Parts: sequence; structure tokens; C-alpha cells
Amino acid sequence: MKRIFKGLLAALLVCCSIPVLAQQAQPIPTDPNVRIGKLENGLTYYIRHNNLPEGQADFYIAQKVGSILEEESQRGLAHFLEHMCFNGTKHFPNNRLREYLENIGVKFGANLNAYTAMDETVYNINNVPIHKVPAAIDSCLWILRDWSDGLTLGEEEIDKERGVIHEEWRTRMGATMRIYEKVFPLTFPGSQYANRLPIGTMEVVDNFPYKALRDYYEKWYRPDQQGIIIVGDFDVDQMEAKVKSIFSDIEMPANAADRIYYPVHDNKEPIVTIATDKEQQRVIIQYMTKHNAIPNEAKNDVNYLVMNFAKSMMSQMFSDRFDELVEQSANPPFMGATVFDDDYLIAKTKDAFTGYAVCKEDGIETALTTLVREMERARRHGFTEGELPVPKPITCVPWKMHTTNVARRKTRSMPKSTCAISLTTSPSPASKPNIP
Repeated sequence: MKRIFKGLLAALLVCCSIPVLAQQAQPIPTDPNVRIGKLENGLTYYIRHNNLPEGQADFYIAQKVGSILEEESQRGLAHFLEHMCFNGTKHFPNNRLREYLENIGVKFGANLNAYTAMDETVYNINNVPIHKVPAAIDSCLWILRDWSDGLTLGEEEIDKERGVIHEEWRTRMGATMRIYEKVFPLTFPGSQYANRLPIGTMEVVDNFPYKALRDYYEKWYRPDQQGIIIVGDFDVDQMEAKVKSIFSDIEMPANAADRIYYPVHDNKEPIVTIATDKEQQRVIIQYMTKHNAIPNEAKNDVNYLVMNFAKSMMSQMFSDRFDELVEQSANPPFMGATVFDDDYLIAKTKDAFTGYAVCKEDGIETALTTLVREMERARRHGFTEGELPVPKPITCVPWKMHTTNVARRKTRSMPKSTCAISLTTSPSPASKPNIP
């Protein structure tokens, strides 16, 4: 039968196709329904009307900073600062921020939340009843403004939060996190990614001086690293005017530090890491081939979407092959396996072609051998036409179908893709498949 995707798969493995294609590709048109603007201070905003559900809106602030920017003496402060955004701001002192939002039906944890990652920190206020409580629009904008530039960082509140972080560390430091702490220094030799898990160290959390947290906030929470995303049932012109009025006077710090995107180095010899934990009940194997990440400037053209589509089809065909191996064997080589091309573990500056398998403790060699063999077989011979998944309209015709369906999408689904634009540079929300 005719072989397909052989050349494409080889290109993925050596990671040479995207940079070459990007030179000739046409850019994807920006979604005209998203109002995008940049203030003189560097802050970028994304505003979109959507009336599903009626009378509600979502508010986000995406920061292009995370734990990767911490110094050794600051490990854990990016995550700590995220907590402090709910413990007192200029316009909402003490607990009034949560009290106000809960009083209008926005519940902490469910609708009011945040997360800190290596390279980003994102805050959200969802399902705000702006028609029922019109004043909530201004209130939420001022909350975003305070998160950007108006935290109080009171000493008493900082000391109380140390115990909260401790409890989070205790409850979340399971097998996976302990294995990460063992493996990352080996898989990221000489890289900032080796020791920058957002939870940090409890030694730092317990003992950092108040000034250290304030210094981190003033250094990195600044408009050129921030994006405001607002989606909901409102007038876009009026919302844009409010954003300009409230956020334009935020000042950039003098002599602002460079926002460094730390590299992940290539290695001359294979890196082999083995980690065990008494609570880890299954064996997980990952076989990774590192390659350069796609530059941000190449993520806004048609070939980037084509490559993502091809990678998705490739992963599906690998999964189908592995499922068949498991189903047809009395003694399968693994319980499950897949192959994908994405970030190298937690890094944003390096990608990897990755084989992943779950197996029994006495089947490691067989599982790894089978995984590598199947990856090599696909690299050499590709896939058959009969293996090509039945195309789904939403994935095969992403531009037309997604644009048609966007009017029926709920507000909650839209800011996720827009945050990706703010944090990197990727196709506009109406030009890429829906993110569930």
C-alpha cells in the first residue's frame, strides 16, 4: 500500500521542516472579532464580545514570568506572590477582594483562581454577572490593575501565607513531584530548568525577608510582560476605553531587567535517568529526542497549523499501532504507549519527539525495545494510507469550521487560546482548533 507521511515524520525527527517552511508561508489573518491593542507602557490587551452565556464576562491577566526567573535565594517566590494577590491590594485591602467577588457569585477556587508555572503566571475571574451587577466590570478591571501594579504585600499577610504554602507543599508533594526533583537536575544539566519547580523550597518559604518578595514583584510584574484578556457579553468599544483609562498610567520600571528565556543545552551522549518512589505504583518510560523549539515568530503562519495537524495525525496513528499490539498479544509489551512531539518535559525553549510507555516492573526492557523499534519503523517506512485516521471536519478544516462554530462557543473556552497568544505568539483564536 502507498506509504504516507514518511518524509514528514523524518522532518519532525530532525526538526528542520518548520524553519524552512516558515520562510515561504503566509501569515494567518488575525481574528477580526478580537480587539487587540498595545498601550504605550507595553501592556497588551485582547477584548472580545461573546454572549454565551448572556450577561457574563471573564477577566484574565497573563504574566510572561514564572519560577524560571527566580534566583537561588528566591526559589518559591513566584508561586508565593501568586497567593499574595488574593491577600490585599491597593483598592481591595485584606480579604475584601475575595469577599466582594464571592458576594456577587464569583466563588474562590471555582471562578476566581490562578496558577504559576515555570515561564508564566495567569490569574482569572470567571462567570462575572456583569448585567446583574454592572459595577462589576470596573471592579474586576481594578482587580486586574492591582494584580499588575498594586499589591500591598503586608508583612502580617506574608507570614500567614507561609503556613498556607507549607500545607500545599505537604499535600501536593506526591510521588510525581518527588521524582521530578530527582530527575530534572539530570535531564536539564546546566540549565535554569533543573531546579525551578514553582513550589520552591520550604527553607526559602520559611525564611525569605519581606523585601525579597517585594523586589521580585517590582522587577517582574510590569506592563511589558503582561496581557489583559477580557471576553464576554459587553460592548467592545466601551471595554477598550475602560482598559486604556485604567491601565495606561502604569509605569515601566527604570532600567528594566531583560526577560531571559533560558536555553536547554543539547547533549553529546544520551542522558539516562532512573528514579523510584515508594508511592509510584507503575513504571513509566520516556524516550525523548530533543530538537529546537519552533520560534514564536513562526507560530503565526499557515505552516505552523499544518505541522500541528500532521503531528496530531502522527500521534493518533502511533496510538492505533500500540493499541493493536496490546489487544492482539497474550503478553503485551506494555499496558499502553503513545508518541508525540511537544515541549521537552517542562521547557518552553526546547521541544522533543517523545515515546511514552507504561509497563510492569519485570517488562521494562521489552517495553523500551518495542517502543524504540516502532518509532524507528515509522521513521524509516512511514504509515500506510489505511492507517490514516478518518478526518474530522473540525481538525481537517480548522479555519472554516472553527470560524463557523465560534459564534456558538461559550465564553469560558475562549480566553485559554487567547492567553496562549499573549504568552507566546500563536494563531488567533478563530484560526486554530478549539481548546477544550
